[in-house]
Amino acid sequence: MMTITEYLQRCVEEGAFPGAAWQIGGREGILEAGTAGVLGDGLGPVREDTLYDLASLTKIIVTYALMRQFQEGLVRLDDPVCRFLPAYRGGPKADITLLELLTHVSVIPGQLQLYRHAHTREDLLEAIQWQLPRADSPDRVSYTSKGYIVLGEVISAVDGASLDEVVSRRVLRPLGMRDTCFTPPERLMHRVAPTEDCPWRGKVVRGQVHDENAVVMGGVCGHAGLFSTAGDVARAAGVMLDGTARETGELFFHPAVLDKMTRNYTAGKGQNRGLGFILAGPDAPAGDLMSAASFGHTGFTGTSLWVDPVIGLYAVLLTNRIHPRRDNDMIFRMRHIFHNLAVLQYT
Repeated sequence: MMTITEYLQRCVEEGAFPGAAWQIGGREGILEAGTAGVLGDGLGPVREDTLYDLASLTKIIVTYALMRQFQEGLVRLDDPVCRFLPAYRGGPKADITLLELLTHVSVIPGQLQLYRHAHTREDLLEAIQWQLPRADSPDRVSYTSKGYIVLGEVISAVDGASLDEVVSRRVLRPLGMRDTCFTPPERLMHRVAPTEDCPWRGKVVRGQVHDENAVVMGGVCGHAGLFSTAGDVARAAGVMLDGTARETGELFFHPAVLDKMTRNYTAGKGQNRGLGFILAGPDAPAGDLMSAASFGHTGFTGTSLWVDPVIGLYAVLLTNRIHPRRDNDMIFRMRHIFHNLAVLQYT
């Protein structure tokens, strides 16, 4: 049987991505960690401390911050956004609940390029607040990064602090995710894998969040912006096996909260969704061998994490598959094979 190392090296050679870092683990700890390929065109090899733009994996870390607030009794899932964001009172989105945002069934439209006409953080937030509700049925899942931008604003308001401060205090430090940050400083730039040769910016993006709406938001927002290593993302994945922070052995999520996060709230609505997570289903990137109880998320830049509490396994894969162009879609097939190999080798 082909090893994960052999498979990902083949993916590099076939052009799926310039390089990758990964980690497989279980309840007892790390089972495998490795790297393949290079950071990008003309750059050195990927290392274990390489920082990748997580893209929408940011949503998972932001979900953790909200659920830690939930665990302290500061929010409930049926709270409307207007409770925390006074500007929404009396508007068309005042009654959107946190649950609707977490499960992508709110009336906020999906992947709109607001950055093309909203050139400041304030303009973009106002555009989200007042844009027309989506035309399709709110009883269907409609994946929206804009909903997570709102969720980030709620989290910030609940703690009375900036989102990056809340995420650091409530998630990154307790889980030992020391290499994870928004807007990485210049001193770390040599460790950062570049993303797209971006027409909008007129350059290869390196160290700035790839998502254009996140750029307008200043790089700190609920839907994208975090940079991290495979080892750090594995800490975030591993905690979902039993709620325990591997770094300290302390309880990070109560079992009742874990259960709440991984229930299916959207059965029959087009995609299986938990709180922040994609759940196993026909269109999930879990592969063929993860159990029906597995869950995870992906990021546009070529990142993913997947967790299976039944077989006690997590799999993290970080790549920059959009370097230098975003039209490389080879990763969508190879993610499934990566997960299949993880199950075959470690169960």
